[in-house]
Amino acid sequence: MWFLAFLASAPAFAQDTQASKPEPRASYGAELAFRSGHADRGFIINDRPVVQPVVWVTRRGVEFSVWGNLPLAETTDGARPQIGELELTREYKWKRFTVAPAVTMYFYHDALNTDNERSVSGWLHLSYHAGPFRLFTHQSLDVLTYRGAYYGEAGLASEGHASDRVELGGSFGAGWASARFNDAYAGVARAGLDRVSAEAWLTLHLTPHYYVTPDFEFSAIVNPGVRAALARPTFFFLRLSTGVEF
Repeated sequence: MWFLAFLASAPAFAQDTQASKPEPRASYGAELAFRSGHADRGFIINDRPVVQPVVWVTRRGVEFSVWGNLPLAETTDGARPQIGELELTREYKWKRFTVAPAVTMYFYHDALNTDNERSVSGWLHLSYHAGPFRLFTHQSLDVLTYRGAYYGEAGLASEGHASDRVELGGSFGAGWASARFNDAYAGVARAGLDRVSAEAWLTLHLTPHYYVTPDFEFSAIVNPGVRAALARPTFFFLRLSTGVEF
């Protein structure tokens, strides 16, 4: 609770130098995505098409979002995983650096197997803007159901305007995990470098508030012990999302 209060009330780094500027108004949006499957940090949760809605509101660097994953078909192993996630993030910007601590809570339900689960994780997102590129890292630690399960990722991303209405972007990254994390996801208690990944996207702004984004994600588990335990350690997912933001 102390951490949540800190996220909601702590001032951003740049506020000292911008105290005279008008207070920014809140922004909000909603998005609906159709995806060929769903994975979490390299591990496939659903290998069949899914719908993923999300809504969010942002004000003064604080963002609260509600995200969902709804299966459109039964997976190959006979499951229909439904996932809901709440996230609270506080973003700080200082010169070329961006720091964003976050707290997430997810709820997992499988109607076909009466499997229910929930957990809470703390996150830390860091990035550094170096000209046309952005260096980033994401760190997460589970503090409830899989307490102590740690995952980290780092990579390079780039995004820019091809025209007034078209944005292009891409990223490359590598992730590593603790033995506790891999044991929870794959049943293999072996820490180390877990995966490599790549992503590319195109955003078309049809109006000032409405956009459409096709993108793809490639991921491959490279940890030998973990890879051997998975039926599908490498995947390529496509996604088409459309949303509005005000």
